[in-house]
Amino acid sequence: MEIRSLEDLRAADNLSLAFNPYGLGSRMQPEDAAEFQQRQIADCDLTEGVAAGTRDSFERLRTVFAYGVLCYDVYTMVGDQALLIFEQALRDRFMEWCAGSITFRSPQDPDVSFAVTSYDEVKKLADRMVRRRANLVVATNAIEFNGMLHGLRRWARTAGLLRGRRSRTVEDALAKLRNHVAHPSGHHVDTPVEAARTVRDLAELINQLWGHATPGGRLYPAPLHREIAVLSWNGLGRVRMEPAGALSGPDPTEEQEREYQHIVVRAIPFIPNSRWNDDHWAEFDTRYETTRFPTDYLWGPGTRAEARAWLERERPESDSVDFTDRVFLLQDLGRLLPPMRPAVAAGLPDGERVGVWHAVRADFPDDAFAHVRGSGDGSAGHIRRPGDCSVCSAEVLGFGSFDEALRAAAAALGPIQAVQLPSVRLPLSIFWPDRP
Repeated sequence: MEIRSLEDLRAADNLSLAFNPYGLGSRMQPEDAAEFQQRQIADCDLTEGVAAGTRDSFERLRTVFAYGVLCYDVYTMVGDQALLIFEQALRDRFMEWCAGSITFRSPQDPDVSFAVTSYDEVKKLADRMVRRRANLVVATNAIEFNGMLHGLRRWARTAGLLRGRRSRTVEDALAKLRNHVAHPSGHHVDTPVEAARTVRDLAELINQLWGHATPGGRLYPAPLHREIAVLSWNGLGRVRMEPAGALSGPDPTEEQEREYQHIVVRAIPFIPNSRWNDDHWAEFDTRYETTRFPTDYLWGPGTRAEARAWLERERPESDSVDFTDRVFLLQDLGRLLPPMRPAVAAGLPDGERVGVWHAVRADFPDDAFAHVRGSGDGSAGHIRRPGDCSVCSAEVLGFGSFDEALRAAAAALGPIQAVQLPSVRLPLSIFWPDRP
């Protein structure tokens, strides 16, 4: 091993300097590179209440990450260690959740509880209970639990500490990467970009375990803000969205407004360059979920003056909405129709409840649609039985007749109150070419 001088150890690594805000390119100055790399994870703060061991391990990551400017290999070490802290966080949160006692259920024996003071004790008990085919009791459920990462992930999902269908697939990937790090079979190198993303994902996961969603997060985003908006369209297929406040200004000319109809909705506002813009707002449909994020019908259609009068009288308020883990019902009449909200489906007349119905949990309606379409033939690997699909971001709740699918949705959501909405469909239907 070459012994390097302190001066050499303090020198910036040229490979690290090649990463700049625009990607790979001309090398940055060491001072600028040090600041730039630290800013990539500077806002990854953990919420209050996170277990001290998890917090200390995470803060060590953020401290060491800054030294990647001096030694490029540090980024690989940080990325690898972050994956190992994934399991540490789950263990620490499990110990808080169980509060010193865990219960197992056997097929033939009564439930039995054990006092535990450390996760080592939990792991030993889990090993013993697996041999007895006993399952861990989580609320009203009993799940397979081996005390290892797979069992911890299953526990966290069952306990409702982790959420989202798309985030589940990321958790799968993180678990596989963690196993690769814990049981390596070769050499690998991470970039600063990959290491920073792993640290950011870890911060989101830790905060979610302790009940705190991440504003603008990639895995566990906080609820999105919705505003009151007016959607307008005419017979020529022209569609526009404007905030409700715009109706208090001067009206367009009569000629401009003659052909337009207007409805009032509660929707995600358009924010330039935001990752949360709804690119499908112009395809709004009161029956089907054709927008990316939940858009609620409030009033209409009618004239601009009628919309303004309704807004002044009712004064609807903005709100926030969680778009993850939504439940959709899909009807197959020989061709698959777009997803519906269960409450809307429950309001359908008997004559429109025919065909095969699917109850699916997904973050986005297109995820639910893609899963059911892919499950039509077994070649794509999508499951039809209840459970998490292994090849997409969807969970099957049930399928069969209308009543069977609605019962499956109610089992996930609780009692479903039927709603009947007027039939309103904006003229753009690019995303759902097969809809009726």
